[in-house]
Amino acid sequence: MSSESSGGHPFQAGLIVLCLVGGGWYFFRNYDVDGLDGISIMAKQSGQQKSRIEDMGEPFTFASSSTGDAKTADASKTPSTASTSGGNWFTSKIKSLVSTAYPDYEVDPIISSPSDQHPQQSSPGALGGSRHTPEHLRIASWALDGFGPTKLASDLARANLVRVVRQFDVIALQQVSSRQMDLVPRMVDAINESSLGGGGPLYDYVIGPPTGPQAHSELMVILFNPARVRVDRTQTYTIADPDNQLTYDPLVAWFRAAEPSVDEAWTFSLVNVRIELSHAPQEVALMAQLFKSVREDGRGEDDVIVAGLLQADDAYLLPVIAGEKIQAAVTSTPTDIYGRHQTSNVLYDRSTTAEAIGRGGVYDFLRVYNLSVAQAQAVSSYLPVYAEFTPREGSPHMHQAAAPSTLPR
Repeated sequence: MSSESSGGHPFQAGLIVLCLVGGGWYFFRNYDVDGLDGISIMAKQSGQQKSRIEDMGEPFTFASSSTGDAKTADASKTPSTASTSGGNWFTSKIKSLVSTAYPDYEVDPIISSPSDQHPQQSSPGALGGSRHTPEHLRIASWALDGFGPTKLASDLARANLVRVVRQFDVIALQQVSSRQMDLVPRMVDAINESSLGGGGPLYDYVIGPPTGPQAHSELMVILFNPARVRVDRTQTYTIADPDNQLTYDPLVAWFRAAEPSVDEAWTFSLVNVRIELSHAPQEVALMAQLFKSVREDGRGEDDVIVAGLLQADDAYLLPVIAGEKIQAAVTSTPTDIYGRHQTSNVLYDRSTTAEAIGRGGVYDFLRVYNLSVAQAQAVSSYLPVYAEFTPREGSPHMHQAAAPSTLPR
């Protein structure tokens, strides 16, 4: 037994060594060991070795995180980049992403935004909680009275914010805190989360940089329903005010109606204005020049809508700005929840904006939702104001026959 065992050992050992050498030769000929941490093994490519970048394919495409829902991109498009919220979106990239994700969704090559990845509503009536006549665009303004993280965290304030915003197609917001730059995205998330599953509209936003006194800076914000209007982010800007004549720099955005064809759709500039109460006489006096500057900013847009916290009533505003040419959506009606003062309005030039149908006023959400003053004050001490417009360019103007309504129709 001992002689057989001693004779078998050299043969077995040689066989093991041969197997190890042969296996090692085959392994290193056909496989690479990549990295020292977390070793991964991959088969070699036949012929010339390809780099990982070559394996990704051409052309390279880059997009922000908001394009994540689009699974593929049209490889025939020119490579482009996209910036995150508030920046300029390279429209060739957006058109590629949206047309791939939603083949039946019309995308304008210029007027587009991250929210274009939401498919269009199948019919004008599918606007969820919207209570206004759907064929008209409702453009609003709302001063949020220092809306910040505390108000957003309040269930009562957030619920009222959501249901009020959803009544409008476009709404300019003032007095939004700039302490947390993610506040507006979280605000829009709250609005859109409430719409999911309920058929309500999904909203997007345009936002300006912090403006105003450093210790009390605010954000100028415009929320909009992209199924109803499109924004051209390349034409969004904050008005330059090198002499600091205005405490808060106005935000300008260029929109067009989404539902008519591009050739028929109404386009307009919306100017979000916030006037400081202590400087109201001087700043209100600049509104006529503001209209003129936006109209002559090089885009050839004659329809300019000024919406915001103007700190004056229509009886004072209109003679100071331009007299009979300028129309105010709110006349002789308080715009605060206490029924005392008119401080907010939506203004437009009747001689150029034929799309105005002459209907607008104050959205008294206290009466609509049967709230107490304390409950309303949780979100804002101001009421939203609005005006309605037809979505088709050059529609006949219908002169206002009665005072604006204080309730939605």
